[in-house]
Amino acid sequence: MRMVVCGDTHGHIAGIKAEIEKLDGLDYLIHTGDYYRDGILLAESLGVEVRAVAGNCDIGVKGPREEVFSWAGHRFLLTHGHLYRVKNHLISLRLRAQEVAAAVVVFGHTHQVCCEKVNDILFINPGSVSYPRLHQQGTYVVLEVNEQGIQGRIHRVRL
Repeated sequence: MRMVVCGDTHGHIAGIKAEIEKLDGLDYLIHTGDYYRDGILLAESLGVEVRAVAGNCDIGVKGPREEVFSWAGHRFLLTHGHLYRVKNHLISLRLRAQEVAAAVVVFGHTHQVCCEKVNDILFINPGSVSYPRLHQQGTYVVLEVNEQGIQGRIHRVRL
């Protein structure tokens, strides 16, 4: 099973849509917010299920600020990250993950990509396809579930 994780698109989804269309066998999409509607529109155009949350730039949006769900046998915590002050530290986010027994934490807000396991919790931040920090290329993450478990791979947007 394959999932794309993206976020912080800020109204610019053409590039990520073109990248995702190159992937074979996409099952699911996660959008970490800051233009919540982008995640919904992107999933509709690709014909896949979506989980999306609202971020700090989603003023007036009625979308959820946090989601806890299971996918392919793994429990996920999805949040934009601003409510957990992820630009300063990941302690609050780690504690919330432990509280909800999440094996995977997906967040955004920092526009900096990461995909690493810390104390048996996989932390995924797809960065931003539209406004990456430090003049990097835009990024997103592909999660795959197979016999070895769940693995994330960072992808760079080649526009």
